[in-house]
Amino acid sequence: MVGLALLQMNMRVVVIYESTMGRTRAMAQAIGEGARLEGAQCDVIEAAQFEELGEACAIAVGSSTRMTRPLPRIRQILSELNSLNGISAASFGSYGWSGEAPDVIANLLSGLGAKLIDGQPLKVKDFPSIEQLEKCRELGRNLARACTR
Repeated sequence: MVGLALLQMNMRVVVIYESTMGRTRAMAQAIGEGARLEGAQCDVIEAAQFEELGEACAIAVGSSTRMTRPLPRIRQILSELNSLNGISAASFGSYGWSGEAPDVIANLLSGLGAKLIDGQPLKVKDFPSIEQLEKCRELGRNLARACTR
């Protein structure tokens, strides 16, 4: 029992998002649910409330796409992070037209030294379906599992 408690203490996943219509927020919440299902502590934080990563072992960053880019606060957060060496990471986001923000975020995370998991960024056109929300939960589970590797 003590071993499980120690494992969970080291399994802190942070999900940071910025959403304009609530679609990316729904994705972020589902990612958080998935991480918690694996026993991780998970903080789902709106970008305007974000202060620091702390002792996170994994991070997911999401944004809606506006004018082919992530929203401003997500761009600011990523520009202010010094290094993510050794941290597992993923990007996600919703879009109505073109959907480039998750790709831009993935490139920035990689440039900061994060280990991207699950291959491609998770993108959803419009509001996520039940199946797409399950993919978000799976991403959260994978982030939590990455903390134990």
